[in-house]
Order: sequence, then structure tokens, then C-alpha cells
Amino acid sequence: MFGLVDCNDFYASCERVFRPECRKVPVAVLSNNDGCIIARFNEVKDLGYKLGASYFKVRKQLARDGVIVRSSNHALYGNLSQRVMDCLEHLTPKVEVCSIDEAFLDLHGIRDLQNHGQEIAQTVKKWTSIPVSRSLRPKP
Repeated sequence: MFGLVDCNDFYASCERVFRPECRKVPVAVLSNNDGCIIARFNEVKDLGYKLGASYFKVRKQLARDGVIVRSSNHALYGNLSQRVMDCLEHLTPKVEVCSIDEAFLDLHGIRDLQNHGQEIAQTVKKWTSIPVSRSLRPKP
């Protein structure tokens, strides 16, 4: 059995970890040079803002809607990604990192997969403040 751990709205979640003003408000993160929206929380999605929306076209509306907009900070995201992956490696012997916010886990030999998945999500959140989703797939 393999599992996939995916950090939720990773760039926006990282902003909330280190910027208290972002914790209880809608947050969107922009691409390099602030060209377009590359990450956003559900609150921003619910307001109708699409991934890839050009910032210059929606800037005024974002401000009216009370959305905090952050320029991307790849050094911060890389650091938090490493913390998440270190946490996963502590909980599961074989981890295959597939992107800055996703990893596959080899769960062979783990008897209670549901409980282990919950432990992973809770521990990652506790140690890094990053929320994660998880899914299980049988080995092909």
C-alpha cells in the first residue's frame, strides 16, 4: 500500500505560519514578479478568484474583498517543505518526495492505515503548522 501526502494550499499555508496577520483572513500568493495568483485558500476560491488570474486585473477587487496578497517567497516554502518531509520520514520509513508539497509513502507493514494516516496529518500539523491531506492507493 502506498499513500500520498499533499500539503493543503501549500504556499498560502506557509504564509500563515510566519505571518500572524494572515491566519484568519483570505490569503492569495502571487507568482514571481507578482504576475498571477498561484495559491489561494478556499475563502479566496469561494470569492471566485481563479488560479492563474492576472494580478493587475483583479488587484482592486482583491483589496475590496479583504484578501491579503503576498509575493511568493520560495526560500520560506523550501524551508517548510523540508520540515514537512523530515516529519514524514520520521513517521514512515520510505518517503518519495515528488514535489515541494507532495510525497508518496511506502506503507507496507503498517497494520492500521487509517490510524497511521491520521497520525501523519496530526503530527505534520503539530510540528510544522502545515495542514495536509492524505490518500491511500493499493500497489499496482
